[in-house]
Parts: sequence; C-alpha cells; structure tokens
Amino acid sequence: MKKYILIIAVLISTIGMAQGPEGDRDDHRRMNKEKIEALAVAYITEQLELTPDEAGKFWPVFNKLREKRHDLERKKKALIREMEAKIDTMSNSEATNYVSEITDLDNQIHASSYEQNNAEIIKIIGAKRFLKLMKAEMDFRKKMLKEYKERRGRGRP
Repeated sequence: MKKYILIIAVLISTIGMAQGPEGDRDDHRRMNKEKIEALAVAYITEQLELTPDEAGKFWPVFNKLREKRHDLERKKKALIREMEAKIDTMSNSEATNYVSEITDLDNQIHASSYEQNNAEIIKIIGAKRFLKLMKAEMDFRKKMLKEYKERRGRGRP
C-alpha cells in the first residue's frame, strides 16, 4: 500500500514540475487543487488502511457526498455575492428572503456532511475507521496549513 502512495506522490510532483512559468494561473490553481486532492486521497487511504475493494466502494460514496456539499457551498457564496451587490438598495422583504435562502442553504450544507450520512460510509469501512476518517481529514488539513505557512515563511507563494 505504501508503494502505491509513494508512486502517486511522485507522479503528482512530476506533473507539477512540468508546468512552466508561462502556464495560465487558472491551470496552475487547478493543478494545485488536483495535487492536494490526490495527496488527501493517498493520505486517507493509508490512514484507513483501505483494501482495494474497500477503496473502490468507499471513494465514490465519499466523493459524491463531498461534491454535493461543495455545490451547496458554491450556491451559498454566489447568493452572498448577489446579496452584497444589492444590500444598500434592497427592501426589508428582500433582505428577509436572502436570510431565508442563506439559512436554508446552511441547513442543506449541514445535512449533506458525511457525518450526517455516516450510516452509508460505516457500512463500507466500519465505525472505528469512520472515526479514523474524521481524524485523518483533520490531520491532513493541519499538515497542509503547516506546509503553507512554512512556504510563505520562506518567501515562496
């Protein structure tokens, strides 16, 4: 399993080096996002000690839940940007509608979290590894933030 993770990490890093300075900024961001997602998949797979069969069942369910949540968060951000543009000219009833829509999206975001849909994931990986999943995600985020801060401290963007 560790061999596969190492291979994935090497492939991702070589893809990142292939990007020249003339690369488009959006392409660079997309590649960085893909790189981080691949590292997260490798890290979580390793921490949960998923077999290939379990990984084949787990990742589609996990990714579907995560994508649903991201879609709802994008909708909320778009609604907030729309509201910000109109805030000085809107009526109280329009403001009430925005509050209602934002609250509804917040509720949907909360309901879409994998913690709320844990039964489906627990069927695949079990309760103990579900807890490990929660810990692995937090640990990965901490590692990424630490790496980001270290790079910023060295003067690298």
